[in-house]
Amino acid sequence: MKLSKYYFTVIFSIISVSGISQTSPSRIEIILPTIEQEATSIWRTINDIAFFEKQGYTINLPKDSLINTLIKKSKDGGFGNEDFSTIYTLVETKIFNPNNYERAIQKVKNQTDLINTILYKINTTKSQWDWNFKMFNNYKVVFTLYGTGGSYDPDEGTITLLTNKEGMFMNYKNPANTIIHEIAHMGMEYSIVQKYNLSHELKERVVDTFVYRMFHAELPEYRIQIMGDDKINTYLRTQDDISSLHIIVSKFMN
Repeated sequence: MKLSKYYFTVIFSIISVSGISQTSPSRIEIILPTIEQEATSIWRTINDIAFFEKQGYTINLPKDSLINTLIKKSKDGGFGNEDFSTIYTLVETKIFNPNNYERAIQKVKNQTDLINTILYKINTTKSQWDWNFKMFNNYKVVFTLYGTGGSYDPDEGTITLLTNKEGMFMNYKNPANTIIHEIAHMGMEYSIVQKYNLSHELKERVVDTFVYRMFHAELPEYRIQIMGDDKINTYLRTQDDISSLHIIVSKFMN
């Protein structure tokens, strides 16, 4: 069965950037997930569960005996698209409640101005870099109760943000940290990550270093994960080094 995605709802806001008051549409679309989207999040998590466990990720899935059976099936190599309909029925009949996302949505709304400020900074700075940071006119933030934290679609500009019924997020109290992390992933996915075939661990290290160096003032809680080759830090010591990321990664990989 082919999996598909649907997205709705555009939020607009007034943002102030670098002391200049501007009235412009927000680049963030806040999305209430559908039953199909949540079923897809569960399916993808189970499909890749061996990888997630190997990487040490905290995995969030519904507490149900059917889920346990599908996890075993995935680890045994028998899980596939044909299992999606079973997951969809479970979500539809026993799990899905749109009220479960209200607190998380409000927290992201409260940080929309901050996120737009950072996007403005990227947009007005990236022309000085020796690499291309891919940007989207709008970034879709879709919530999920299932998965490992955050994920991104570099072709659609979509960020999937893990939350819970209390509106808490993985790793950070403030969701802007994870949203900007995923935006950075999308920005360098093709021009840096795929160009140099970076490993998952090194990709995370480079993205974390980029966000930390560029936006420490805006995101003081942001931290670099303990993964990947920390020798890259020798080359990415300051915000100015970001402008030479293409040359730096090229030399580092060779």
